[in-house]
Amino acid sequence: MTFVSKTAATLLTTLFMCFSAFAQSTEAPLELRSGAQAVIDSQISAFRAQDHAKAFSHAAPSLQKIFGSTDRFIGMVKNGYGAIYKARNWDFGRSGMQNDTLYQEVNIIGPFGKNWSALYTMKKGSDGVWRIHGVQMREGNAQST
Repeated sequence: MTFVSKTAATLLTTLFMCFSAFAQSTEAPLELRSGAQAVIDSQISAFRAQDHAKAFSHAAPSLQKIFGSTDRFIGMVKNGYGAIYKARNWDFGRSGMQNDTLYQEVNIIGPFGKNWSALYTMKKGSDGVWRIHGVQMREGNAQST
């Protein structure tokens, strides 16, 4: 199995677990939700500014280890999460908390005005900082004008 197919399999498994867990979670407390949203906002803003090192810094250490470099991580984001990389606008939707994992929905207007829904999986690191552990994208039905 190649690096790309191993990575894709790992990410797909994580993403499936995210949506299952989100359905069984309770609303995240405001103070936790605010911290996680700030990290997500910072990463999307970093993508827009092409500050790739900053965007990569918000990824969980396990993801940083899988990708090994900022360039490989950014290549994956551009190819698989182009709506996030080139987001025109975004806002936060529902959130959920299960054990130590926070799930945050983000509504994104991507390139060409297409709507997307992203479900972020967030965990606090040993340093107390929220990190992004995974993202699952779903294409929206409507187009923004």
